[in-house]
Parts: sequence; C-alpha cells; structure tokens
Amino acid sequence: MVALLATCSCKKDKTTPPPPPELSVSLIEAGEEPRQILRYAIAPDTVVQSVLEIRTTSVTTEDVQETFGVLPGVRLELHAGPTVSLPDNRIRYVLRISRAYPILPEGTEIDRVEEVREGVRALNDMRGRFDLNERGIVMDSDVPWAKGQERINPRITIMLGNVRSAIATVPLPVEAVGVGAVWEVRRQIRIWSARVTQVTRYELVDRIDDRFRVRITVQQSAPAQIADINPKLEMHVRTYEMRAEGHALVDLGLPIALEADLESDSEADIALVSPEKTEPIQSARRSVLRLATESER
Repeated sequence: MVALLATCSCKKDKTTPPPPPELSVSLIEAGEEPRQILRYAIAPDTVVQSVLEIRTTSVTTEDVQETFGVLPGVRLELHAGPTVSLPDNRIRYVLRISRAYPILPEGTEIDRVEEVREGVRALNDMRGRFDLNERGIVMDSDVPWAKGQERINPRITIMLGNVRSAIATVPLPVEAVGVGAVWEVRRQIRIWSARVTQVTRYELVDRIDDRFRVRITVQQSAPAQIADINPKLEMHVRTYEMRAEGHALVDLGLPIALEADLESDSEADIALVSPEKTEPIQSARRSVLRLATESER
C-alpha cells in the first residue's frame, strides 16, 4: 500500500500550473459523435468504502521464495473521505486502509504463515491525503510513514504500486470524447529504486449520464540497470516486463472507481548482488485484481 498511496504525489505549486509531463493525458482517438467533456464533480462530504483484492493465480519462479519470502495475495478494506472542496474545482480526501487480510498461497509452510500475516497486518490503518483536480489527476498528496511499516513485504508494495493512480481514479483527457475514444498516460515510476516506464491506455466503451466504462491496458518495462534494495543488497535488472488488461466502471461523482477487474502477467530476469554472493532470479507471475466500491454520498 506504500506505493498504492504514494506513487502519484507531485510538488505543490501555488500558481496551479498544468500537470507535470508524467501526469499528462494524451488523446489518441477522439471517438464517435456525439462527443462530450468528461469531468469529475465530487460533492463535499462524499464517503466511499471499497474492497481491493489482489491474488496470484500462477507463478513460475526460481529460488525467489528463499530470497524474498512468501508473496501473499491481499484483501484490503478501504475508506475514502469525507471529501473537502478546494479552489480550482479540486477536492481533497484521505484514503485509509481500515482492514488488511493476507491471502496465503497454497502450500505455504507453517513456519512462514505468521511472518506473512505480520507483514500484511502492518498495512492496517495506513493512510494518505490526496488532492484531485476535476480530471482525476492527483496534484498534491501527503502520505506519512508510520512505525511498523518496515515489516511490509516489499513485493506487496510492487504488486499494489499503481492501483490508486492508474485504476482507482481514471485520469481524463482535456478534449471532448465519444465512445471508442482512446487516451493514455505515460509515467516514469520507481520499483524500489529501479526506473520503470509505465504506459496506461484507456478506451471509452460506453457512457450513461455520470457513469462510464473504460477498457484498460497497462504496460511496464525496465531497461537493464542496477537498483538499490538496501545498503547491502543491489538488484541488477536484466529484463522486466508487465502487461495488464481489464476494465473499470467510473462514477464522476466519486473519488474511486465503482469497480475494476484486471489480469496481469509479468516476467523478470534479475540478479541480487550482496558482498557475500550473486543470486540470479527468473520469475513469471499471473495475477488478478478486483476492486468494488460502495458510495455513502
């Protein structure tokens, strides 16, 4: 949840400039007529409860469990709001994890179960503040680091990294769009300290009043590089690729999507280098994500 909350923060600017380049939305196709402007209009005091579940459906990995530990799935109960109105049609809300549950992989060794549960429990009550503009882009955020979160398995952070910014709140283009419109957001993100390019593409499938559905494709790739995991351990990235496909149903009156459903496949070829040894790791993983939201506005 560290990155789920924190990856979309950017610097505050009192002059309200355009979004930074990495948060810009590029329109690829305008879609069919009639076309309309899409904008969020979130009323003050809006509160939503969401459930986010991510689980691994298959994995082919060499020696990764002994190095990184067991990677559980997670079920998170989220609380967002109440929203507060800000100038320039922005809204502010606090996103909090009210409960976190591990989804243990089949065959998890008994002596590792408590270790896994403790790492997921560290997510409980983690929270962050976000300021959204009317196009659904986070213009400012504050995510304090709480005691105990060092126990969170770093791969949970990676697994959840861009849910909030890419899926939970769909960013919107400046231009008017119709059914069939396509837009994308290109970002440079960090996984640990590794540089990763992420391209998220949205296709407008349908719209009825303030609700619309989009087809989503997310692609991540990383060049060969050396990243620091901790002062005594480096991650030498040879190749990394991830692709996710699915859909989201969005209500323009809510800060979080009503529902989202994605499946992802990732492949990584890395080496962990410490003063004692070099350990090559190859991993392929398939995961599914489900998000469901209830409104209390």
